[in-house]
Amino acid sequence: MKENIDEHILRFLQNRPRVVSVVILVCLLGNLVAFTVVSSTISDIAPSIPLTTSSQRGGWELVESGVAQDLNSIFFICLNRGTVVGDEGIILRTGDGGDNWTAQTTGVIVDLSAVTYFGYTITLAVGGSGTLLYTNNSGQNWTVLQTGMMETYHSCQMITETIGVAVGVNAIFQPFFTRTYDGWNTWDSSSFYIENDSVYYEGWLSDVYFINSSFGFATAVVDVPAGGAVVRTTDGGTTWETAYFSDKELYSIDFYGEQFGCAVGTDGAVVRTLNGGETWQELNSGVETALRGVDFSSEPTGIIIGDDGLILRTENQGLSWRQQTSGTAEDLLGIQCITNLFGFVVGKNGIILRTQTGGYPEDTTPPETTCTLSGTIDDGVYLSDVTVTLHATDNISGVATTLYKLDDAAWETYDESFVVSTDGDHLLQFYSIDYVGNMEQEKTSEFIIHHPPNLTITVTGGFGIQVHIKNLETEDLTNVPWNLTIEGGLILLGKQKSGEINITSGEERTLNSLVLGFGKPTILFTIASCQKSVQSRVFLVFVRI
Repeated sequence: MKENIDEHILRFLQNRPRVVSVVILVCLLGNLVAFTVVSSTISDIAPSIPLTTSSQRGGWELVESGVAQDLNSIFFICLNRGTVVGDEGIILRTGDGGDNWTAQTTGVIVDLSAVTYFGYTITLAVGGSGTLLYTNNSGQNWTVLQTGMMETYHSCQMITETIGVAVGVNAIFQPFFTRTYDGWNTWDSSSFYIENDSVYYEGWLSDVYFINSSFGFATAVVDVPAGGAVVRTTDGGTTWETAYFSDKELYSIDFYGEQFGCAVGTDGAVVRTLNGGETWQELNSGVETALRGVDFSSEPTGIIIGDDGLILRTENQGLSWRQQTSGTAEDLLGIQCITNLFGFVVGKNGIILRTQTGGYPEDTTPPETTCTLSGTIDDGVYLSDVTVTLHATDNISGVATTLYKLDDAAWETYDESFVVSTDGDHLLQFYSIDYVGNMEQEKTSEFIIHHPPNLTITVTGGFGIQVHIKNLETEDLTNVPWNLTIEGGLILLGKQKSGEINITSGEERTLNSLVLGFGKPTILFTIASCQKSVQSRVFLVFVRI
């Protein structure tokens, strides 16, 4: 894949589509300020990062929430404006990027499970006792749409300004779905069973994500037998089908675009889809902890949170995960990544964590890349193909990508060792970028390749020495230097001889050399970069090979 430098830097500024596409309206001190983001789609970058824990400090900072209740969900509509909900009816609101949080009054004291925005004014929160809370003025005044019911809502989403959904469980332990088409003036609810292999199970819906008003997904917990599922609807929630069934409970789901989605659950369960939910693939998270939330800020980049303060980050669509230092042992319950670098996590006992560095410690040091060339070399010239291997290291955020350029070719992303086989002088340029955007200064490596011509060499004796050379190349060879050396014995004549020769394609030429001496010398013949060495017996002018 060929990409320019700007595309790699822009990767770290990408924002998720459901927050904004091209322009983010940033709320600064109550004013709307235009903040333009240029996005670039970068795929196929899949460095394999082992699961490690950073020993550096920083990355995630504790933000004072002012409450001790469990905080279950967080949603930001821009870089500054966001809302958190939690147990006992807690609602917290910020307008300054999470520096300060203000408690809001709704009149309910039930546990609130989820909150979602659409635009800057419409906010929906849901929770126990079938509670539905709604505001169309950014939370200045909340309307209690419903409470005191037998159902429990666990998640919600405003799909458009007027279409919203909420999911959970009803009083008889069935997955429960509620939907409005008119901005919560009215709504309807339905329930269903989770089907697998023609068997229908009770359970509850833990999270929901609609790609559009018709096409949506939800994660589910199956009661008996214990397990979970991803269910899918194509008609706005009227009917549901099981897209994936698991022996692990599934708690959270997120999509980036229409094709890529990821769901997480108990025992470190992570599954993903690359084809819009048609098929799901189990991934290795590297942990066995219960995973409570997942959020992707771009297709390759996502974060998972879980019990005991666990935070995992991927830069390659979940193929590998890197553990980050959260600074807490509290169970983490809700997450939102506003950009690849800026995000929040909430959890038990009023904890709020914020990162402005993608969860990595402060990192201003670029990666370090080394180049290794492998091949047969003689006097600084490679006589064979050259294998080029680039190795980049970064001990804080890690290496995001390595780029290289050979001679006049375009810049390419380095994935694995490659071979250079063309004769001539070569210039290799290369550098790496880490996950927070630090870019290494460009480096170079120069080398020369000159393959030996394809010749057969035969040395025979008799009256002197005869060297038979055949050109197996498809091209004629002109002015090819050669050298004959006799080492050892007592050689009085013909110890060394050299010259140049022309050999057309397919032709065989013979060189003759007179010898006078005695002994058992070694005859060494060199032509271009080819050599032939034979042992001999010399008696006066006669040679035996």
